[in-house]
Amino acid sequence: MRTLSQELWNKISAAVAAARLTSPINVVEIAEEIQNRNRHENVAFEDILSCVLDVAKCTGEPLLFEKHASTPEGPEIIKLSRTTGHFV
Repeated sequence: MRTLSQELWNKISAAVAAARLTSPINVVEIAEEIQNRNRHENVAFEDILSCVLDVAKCTGEPLLFEKHASTPEGPEIIKLSRTTGHFV
């Protein structure tokens, strides 16, 4: 994995913090947005996604792994246990 700049880490942290207000945190959409707005950093999507996931897991909020909600009922929400660190 490529080392991310401090500026990119700050942007990821800010995006995840903002997403907490409208839980669940959609890690895929955040990673895409960060990559699109920071093309000059030349960082692979997978590297950004991994960092977004690391930051988002620390919040204890539900996580979403879709570009867009795909069902009429809305997205399936996957929660991460605060105690075990496993998805529930």
